[in-house]
Amino acid sequence: MSAAGRSMQVKRITLLLGIHNHQPVGNFEQVFREAHDRCYRPFMDRLDEHPSLRISMHFSGPLLDWMDRNEPSFLDALRKRVEEGRVELLTGGYYEPILAAIPARDGAGQIAMMTRYLKRRLGADAKGLWLTERVWEPSLPALLGANGVAYTVVDDTHFQAAGLKPENLHGYYLTEREGTPLAIFPISKRLRYLIPFRPPEETIEYLDQLSRRGPVGITYADDGEKFGLWPGTYRWVYDQSASGGGSGGWLKRFFSLLEQNQSWITTATFGDYLGRNPPTGRIYLPTASYEEMMEWALPTEAILEREALVKRLEASGLNEAAAGFLRGGFWNYFLVKYPEINLMHKKAQYVSDQLACLEASARSRSKRLAEARSELYRAQGNDAYWHGLFGGYYLNYLRHAVHQHLIRAENLLASHPAGSAVRLTETDLDRDGHPEWLVESSRINLYLKPSDGATAIEIDYRPKAVCLTHLPMRRPEAYHQKLKMQAGVAAPSSDGIPSIHDLTVVKASAVNRQLVYDRHPRWSFRDHLIRSDTTLARFEASQYEDLGGFSDQAYETNSAESEKEKAVLSFHRTGTVKDLSLTVKKDYTLWASQAELAVQYTFHSPGLTPDASRLAPYLWGVELNLTLLAGADPKRYYRFPGKIVEDTQLCSTGVVEEASEVHLVDEWQGIEIRLEFKPAARLWRFPIETISQSEEGMESNYQGSCITALWPLPVLLRERREGRVRMEIVER
Repeated sequence: MSAAGRSMQVKRITLLLGIHNHQPVGNFEQVFREAHDRCYRPFMDRLDEHPSLRISMHFSGPLLDWMDRNEPSFLDALRKRVEEGRVELLTGGYYEPILAAIPARDGAGQIAMMTRYLKRRLGADAKGLWLTERVWEPSLPALLGANGVAYTVVDDTHFQAAGLKPENLHGYYLTEREGTPLAIFPISKRLRYLIPFRPPEETIEYLDQLSRRGPVGITYADDGEKFGLWPGTYRWVYDQSASGGGSGGWLKRFFSLLEQNQSWITTATFGDYLGRNPPTGRIYLPTASYEEMMEWALPTEAILEREALVKRLEASGLNEAAAGFLRGGFWNYFLVKYPEINLMHKKAQYVSDQLACLEASARSRSKRLAEARSELYRAQGNDAYWHGLFGGYYLNYLRHAVHQHLIRAENLLASHPAGSAVRLTETDLDRDGHPEWLVESSRINLYLKPSDGATAIEIDYRPKAVCLTHLPMRRPEAYHQKLKMQAGVAAPSSDGIPSIHDLTVVKASAVNRQLVYDRHPRWSFRDHLIRSDTTLARFEASQYEDLGGFSDQAYETNSAESEKEKAVLSFHRTGTVKDLSLTVKKDYTLWASQAELAVQYTFHSPGLTPDASRLAPYLWGVELNLTLLAGADPKRYYRFPGKIVEDTQLCSTGVVEEASEVHLVDEWQGIEIRLEFKPAARLWRFPIETISQSEEGMESNYQGSCITALWPLPVLLRERREGRVRMEIVER
């Protein structure tokens, strides 16, 4: 007789169900709508059919904001369930930040913002916290306790890292920091992979096995999007025919089974369980997250090595015994693995520091500062700051949103009126031990990195709050090894449906695409001295030789001067080619009252050798990487004044000879980026497209466009030569 049909008066298990619902800042309106219609609304409808069940839920701030605007009735009904005691709501950082990765003052502010909202709009006194991506650090109890949080939930993986066995984890444990206690519920990985991917009877059977040890509490907590939004789940979760019969799909069957077995299964909220049961034990957890996240955070080579090791352990039957000792990395390594993520992260820290200084010196609360803080909090949403199974950082619209909110915060904090002097700041912005120059006007932010070719690592157009340069480099990812495996979403059957962790899906855009990897981050105004026979195809594929170290070695700072009308920063580098030295002077000029910057190059070769005449000519290339988000949108395109060019899509590839200017037009955002070249240059252009992974599968994503201006340049110069690139941002 199955466990589903037994009456087990002597055994009792408390099932703690936690559902986390989230959509990121910057996500598309249609995604919010689809998530509501196919996931959140039907889930709650099914729950309403089973009023005896009790669950805990978390909704992130961006999702609550959307529902308040578009589906207030959903929140009205949710409030009623809270008042009836059927649903417990968890607080958290309002815009879903990684709490351990932002300043404690911002973490406290985001938690307080969420807790106030839950009380005002939904009538909830939230004492539990959903920990974003379950990224745990031992310092967190002090922060959480100081903000009224009594408990949180993390994975059994965290406990395994402390030496505990998953089969022995139940109830909740107590930890502390600086004497501040915090209760922690361990999430069962087994349940995460059973619910909702296997027939619900298997979950009941598993609970039956657990209950044989005596009364225990077991925790399931995971993404609500599993119930209808993940690939293949909608039919399986809600459609009777797709989930092997029964009454109305997986979720209805599962809830019905829980009610049928109430003689030995009780559902409870975390708060209720905490108030009625003593702790299972005391614990101190190391820095950790869920198993998959810790693997994604590793360097690519280490991920592949770990995968190979796991396979060897499985083959020898040692995988379960070794699981507690085989750890991945930790979340913060994303800031090393992806320099572009680190730049966003440190820019947010920079804005937070500016805001904190102004708040400390303000005599009274300012509406302007409050708005700036709200913009900063939005920019701290976690989704664009990491990458694993989900698109994350590789989704350009999520990066765009982070930069947009940071620039808006800066604009609100700015004290200088339009047209005032440009502000120069020398600081180690990215915390790599080398100083950067921040050049800020009311129109443009220009961040320069002398240690990496005196490149422009960020260019912002402040009136429209647009970062023009947030492109990821094309880099190896561990899942690229699976690119030749062209699987699809498996059809549901009565035996279950695979989790996205178990699928290898290659979308059409990535099929037969050549993997190309870049040498450097795609900063702008990166300099190249290359042979004259180098082709666009070889340059695009990173199959060329850079000479003299101009592309990625340090330039020395000559001077940095700011006047009322403009600021000028001057750099130089001397490189050696064929025993000849070439000195390049590189001057950036940014104007205070105009959305314009110029880069002036001066070339000089002081040395002479008898065989210099036999040296081949070279090309000097100035590489710019710019993004207007969409490569094939008819309202975003190139314009080449005075030239006839057939394909002007931003995703196009080609060469234009003797070009004096090119415009990148964005009718959606109402801006043009106008580039001018003196003397006229050969222009190479090609799209930067990454093969990246998301829950939908591996796909090719347009990230931006590379435009490289090339001038012929002999290494032996009998007189100085000059070249100039001018960028102007014009509103349409």
